[in-house]
Amino acid sequence: MLAALVLLPLPGLAAPGGGTVITPPRPIANLSLVDHQGAPITPSTLAGRWTVLFFGFTHCPDVCPTTLARLAGVQRRLPEALRPKVRFMLVSVDPMRDTPQRLAQYVGQFGQGFVGATAPLGELAPLLRELGVSYAYTAQPADEHAAHTGHADHGTPAYTVTHSETLYVLDPQARLHAVFTDPKDDYALLRDLSTWANQP
Repeated sequence: MLAALVLLPLPGLAAPGGGTVITPPRPIANLSLVDHQGAPITPSTLAGRWTVLFFGFTHCPDVCPTTLARLAGVQRRLPEALRPKVRFMLVSVDPMRDTPQRLAQYVGQFGQGFVGATAPLGELAPLLRELGVSYAYTAQPADEHAAHTGHADHGTPAYTVTHSETLYVLDPQARLHAVFTDPKDDYALLRDLSTWANQP
């Protein structure tokens, strides 16, 4: 099993009651994913819109569905004119189980415009390292796994993934613009996204 990655310090300025703005915005060197429809995700495909990244997995029993529900609430409360300018993306830290098809079913529960993304672990790990996303795989007894996730998943490994809850905001040039270490502060995220997306 993989050990947790160490969080890397990101230079920036903390906004009162909000995220840490990265100054200057930082290009992402290792962004190469596949979305839940099988289409490639690269900096060029993300260009033109703000993107909120959350790293989680579909078997997550609590943090992931709660955070995604909060993000869905943020999306609904964005001014209507700004909604097309912001996308919300779940990047799976469990690519062994989270296929594009599974991600499509999962993110579809949280609203239109939500994107599921994945990549083989060897391609995903450099991105996790670059952003400082911590994660670790922990084996679970099969009965405990099924009780926590609601999935029997016969024939697949019984394990869970612990991971950081941080949100990462990319600007319309697909550069890292801000980091929110508290995903429960959805008011601050809504406020800041509204401000940033309203800029010409």
